[in-house]
Amino acid sequence: MTIRNLMLAVSALGVLAACSPAEPDEQAPPRAARIEAVQAAATSNQREFVGRVEARLTVDLSFQVGGRLAEFPVSEGQLIEEGALVARLETQDFERARRETQVQLQQARQNLDRQRTLNERGIASDAALEDAQTAYDLRAVALDNARQNLEYAAINAPFDGLISRRLVDNYTTVSAGQPVVRIQDVSELRVAIQVPESLIAQVDRGDEPDMVARFPFLPDQSFELEYRELVAEPDQASQTYTALFALPDTVPANILPGMTASVTVNLPQSLSNQAQGVVAPLSALASNPDGSFSVWVFDPASGAVSRRAVLAGPIEGGQVVIHSGLEPGEEIVTAGVNALHEGMLVRPITPINR
Repeated sequence: MTIRNLMLAVSALGVLAACSPAEPDEQAPPRAARIEAVQAAATSNQREFVGRVEARLTVDLSFQVGGRLAEFPVSEGQLIEEGALVARLETQDFERARRETQVQLQQARQNLDRQRTLNERGIASDAALEDAQTAYDLRAVALDNARQNLEYAAINAPFDGLISRRLVDNYTTVSAGQPVVRIQDVSELRVAIQVPESLIAQVDRGDEPDMVARFPFLPDQSFELEYRELVAEPDQASQTYTALFALPDTVPANILPGMTASVTVNLPQSLSNQAQGVVAPLSALASNPDGSFSVWVFDPASGAVSRRAVLAGPIEGGQVVIHSGLEPGEEIVTAGVNALHEGMLVRPITPINR
């Protein structure tokens, strides 16, 4: 075969190759995605919380002077009346200091009287009289301090209360300001609950919810609660706020501070519309450039996903309430939403087949 015939044969093969149809590229396999069906949000306005019983006031009592404990007649769990003796220090040193200052004050008074008489006769100067008056005033102040220290040697109950804990033992030497006993004002018992910030933002302070407390050892009884106060500073770890509610005066005497209560909150009816919608995992939300949110909806017929804008509501426990944009039963992607694009084919991974 000549070179010319070889070139013609190669050209003919190239033409045939160009005329034959090209094989299509293989389509990328569907991406695995976690798919979950959204559920309707609860329409009930009732919430359950775990509460803790607290006293109206808890105070650690201490002496304003130091010394050795001589009397400590109270015991833990004892109810005492206002003004009752709680603890007393040994008073020998304080009584001796009071007698000493009394003698010094008497001497200063005698010296003041003598200087006044001499000044009237023209023998003592006005400056000497002023010095005597100053010395007398200082001794009077010292006597007041000694009497006050003697009174400080005893602690009396500031209110009717419960001795919850003795912090030291009798005959212990304590310093000024060292707590020796803890007393609680149980004239009004309160229940403290931790309220999430989403609920705080919804409830108007002027529209207080109905609340009921129950105790595990009193299963057939419930006690209505009355709002008292809200701690405005949230817990740094849980981002919850402490709300305090008062128990009625009719609670049994065996309910004490530190006990656990189950608190049922009936939210105002005005919040019922806010609870409508569906509940979805927080991980299903994708943010939009304008600050709004959207989700990726899965079409079982085509196996593709499409982006849909939604109106997100309160967040609690890793779940978000979707007020509009989704219907109960629709399937959405709940993980890896930032890797999706419009019309992308996905392979569903449900909690069962995982």
